[in-house]
Amino acid sequence: MPKSSNTPATSRKSSPQPNTQRRLALLAILLGLLVGVAFVYLYISSDSGTESAGVASRSENNDSGQGNAANSTDAVEMLLGADGFPVVSAKDVDNQGTQPTVGHPAPNFAIQLDDGSTASLHDIEGRPILINFWATWCPPCRREMPDLVEAYEAHKDEGLIVIEVNSAETAAQVADFVEQFNVTAPVVLDTRNEVMAVYRTNSLPASFFIDKDGVIQGHWPGFLDKNTLDELLGKIL
Repeated sequence: MPKSSNTPATSRKSSPQPNTQRRLALLAILLGLLVGVAFVYLYISSDSGTESAGVASRSENNDSGQGNAANSTDAVEMLLGADGFPVVSAKDVDNQGTQPTVGHPAPNFAIQLDDGSTASLHDIEGRPILINFWATWCPPCRREMPDLVEAYEAHKDEGLIVIEVNSAETAAQVADFVEQFNVTAPVVLDTRNEVMAVYRTNSLPASFFIDKDGVIQGHWPGFLDKNTLDELLGKIL
């Protein structure tokens, strides 16, 4: 019987996996990690930078305000001693970091006096402030005004400042109202309702109670009865 020839199969040597591919894969992973870390770092830096900008902006506003009025006492004296009715405006006033809501810094606005001098709400910080938005044609505004006048007279020696912000009326209209109700607190004209817009006030009357640190402690939209007025004043006096 012929001898079968069994030729042993030649074993193939497996080709080694290229090191180059491994290196490229590792490099791609490292680059991905670096990009991810850089993105997170930039996001955190941008967020904290925005917050810092708000604080810095507030500080710059206070510093610039000190150029117009040396301190809150000067600003109050300017406001109380003003002839006629100062005009208020929120145009070009940086209000980053402020909100017209309880627990937040009150939005700032500029006060332009007849003699050309200027002040701002932030110049008056250090005093409790009540801002009341009103108009002569507004029945609830007329009803609450005697209590506001009485409150100002009762607490002005404690440092209370009441700013009566009239909504888009003429000086003549306001003058008649001031005389009729014997308003002794500062009255200012929001001729274009810019300040009302910043304070997000769409109806009248509306009152904001601001403490000595410039933070809103109370907000009352609508008619303000005497008991509520006294209660909210107690939060800032």
